Amino acid sequence: MSDECFALLPRDGLSVKDGRGWYTSEVGRGYSHPWPLPTTVRGALRAAWGQDLMAGQPGVRLTPEAWETRSASLALTGFVALRRNLGEASFSTRHRMWPAPADAVVVDGAEDNPARVERLRPWMPESEGVTSSLGPDEDPAREALWHPRPDHEGRMGKPSAEVPAFWSEARMLAWLMREDVPTPTTPGPGHRTDVHVAIAPGTQTAEDTMLHSRQVVELLRLEKREGAEAPVAVEWALGVRCRQPEGEVVRGFPSGVLGLGGRRRLTEVERSTAELFACPDDFRPEPSRGLRLVLATPACFERGWLPDRFWCPQGGAPEYVGTLPGVEGTVVLRAALVTRAQDVSAWDMVKREPRATRRWVPAGSVYFFQRCDGGLFTTEELRALWLASWGGGRDEALGQVLPGVWEMPPECGE
Repeated sequence: MSDECFALLPRDGLSVKDGRGWYTSEVGRGYSHPWPLPTTVRGALRAAWGQDLMAGQPGVRLTPEAWETRSASLALTGFVALRRNLGEASFSTRHRMWPAPADAVVVDGAEDNPARVERLRPWMPESEGVTSSLGPDEDPAREALWHPRPDHEGRMGKPSAEVPAFWSEARMLAWLMREDVPTPTTPGPGHRTDVHVAIAPGTQTAEDTMLHSRQVVELLRLEKREGAEAPVAVEWALGVRCRQPEGEVVRGFPSGVLGLGGRRRLTEVERSTAELFACPDDFRPEPSRGLRLVLATPACFERGWLPDRFWCPQGGAPEYVGTLPGVEGTVVLRAALVTRAQDVSAWDMVKREPRATRRWVPAGSVYFFQRCDGGLFTTEELRALWLASWGGGRDEALGQVLPGVWEMPPECGE
């Protein structure tokens, strides 16, 4: 069954509320995730699919329980951020935006030395048997993970306070193939705060207990560009690839506009093709002894930050060994640059109760690998890893990765 590919364009912003309650401050406030979650998009697609199914079959009405069962196999198989100038005809791969990788640090420069991108590279611990206290329990394999250091000799500069959350397609490809990368300057989506108030019918005044605010992610904005006389209007969108439930394909899905996020903000649908998620033709890195994987979407692993299907062999060296999708043989996890865990809560629309909170590895986190046999990762293997699914939640487009070259330290034999 072929997948449907399209872009979602919210016109009035999105409110994607996180797990914090409304009363975490003196004034009720709804906090939003900085970018929509794949689960939020899949939930909206399931709702739209049920509506389209009923619209195409007059007289058929799905109960909440029937809708949940019949739409459960609808899969979100691709999820990417998009950005283009307002008014452009269609989206393409050059409009893709990727989460900033955790092994990149933008540092401030002096007057004669502008801001630049510093690369973090894992290095073997200087002393064996030294506990690094990377966790609350004893785990020799975790303590043996390599430590990130600047890619050059000397002291790293001061990290910049304002680091763009997304990188363009060109910059990300250069970073993955270990080429020089200019300092990212593209600002991410904007944010605003919507204030809501309720009016008491009797007094026609505001009710103090009903005053609240909600954070909103703005996907339409004006940007000032160097050399341009006037600001340029740009729009952000969500690139989506989904697969309908087997045996119940709805023609023209999704039809019309979608309700997405808090208060179901109206979202336009623009058709696209599978090329929107394809591996670029010019992404042909040289074979490498080291491999790094950047999470393009959040990942869901059973043991928190540690990838599934990785274990520490008994009687062997203290290291994590496992397998990767599209890579033959076993590999060793040498390092992991993982940012703060992302706690995700959701609401069960059928039972009308909160779902169990899940903890994800955030997008942009980076994992470094080496083959157990010391061989090279081939160009074909790296291309096969492009947006491959890793870990759980594959029906929610979780754990999709971007492969890159890792130049290992000289003492490792490269």
